[in-house]
Amino acid sequence: MKKILLFFALVAMSVVSINAQDNLKWGVMAGMNVSKYTITGFDSRIGFHAGVKAELGLSQEASGAYMDFAALLTLKGAKIDGGSIASIKFNPYYLEVPVHVGYKYAVNDDFALFGSVGPYIAVGLFGKAKAKVDGNIADLGGLGTNSASEDIFGDDGFKRFDFGLGLKAGVEFSKKYQVAISYDFGLVEVAKDLGMKNRNLMISLGYMF
Repeated sequence: MKKILLFFALVAMSVVSINAQDNLKWGVMAGMNVSKYTITGFDSRIGFHAGVKAELGLSQEASGAYMDFAALLTLKGAKIDGGSIASIKFNPYYLEVPVHVGYKYAVNDDFALFGSVGPYIAVGLFGKAKAKVDGNIADLGGLGTNSASEDIFGDDGFKRFDFGLGLKAGVEFSKKYQVAISYDFGLVEVAKDLGMKNRNLMISLGYMF
């Protein structure tokens, strides 16, 4: 927990220290997640992300290196689909902070290409693991449809801390509108002794002020 607090403090101090610079731009972003875990038996699930972002240009030119920061509420997870018999869905919500270094190439005044890479850190906020069983299951009360849910984070659940590496590529229109695709590779086992790590494909729309 101390490492997490220290990281967020350093990010906040960095943003404050560069806020007065002319080449700092703020924006908002949101989009769709397609997430899964790195062990067999799990299928991908659809989630979302939304939040604020900032870009710090490291060059005074239209093309050049930049740093990309964001603070996102993101829904990841995965599911186990047993067809008509049973299904389990994991719904963990995280506060995620990616910090990327990238390069933006201005094709002309209204169109640019960009790509970036960097780490992310995330803290699990809340979420449920939901199970649904159809049929004659004695443990769940016999015939019919039965469901149950449990908090996903906690002593017997998933770890709250996640850390990984992300890649991003996209296009920018009129120096304001962005469309991006990114992929995050989680490096932390989110469940003890199971080897489960997060993988997340993100498709994002952004607007820079």
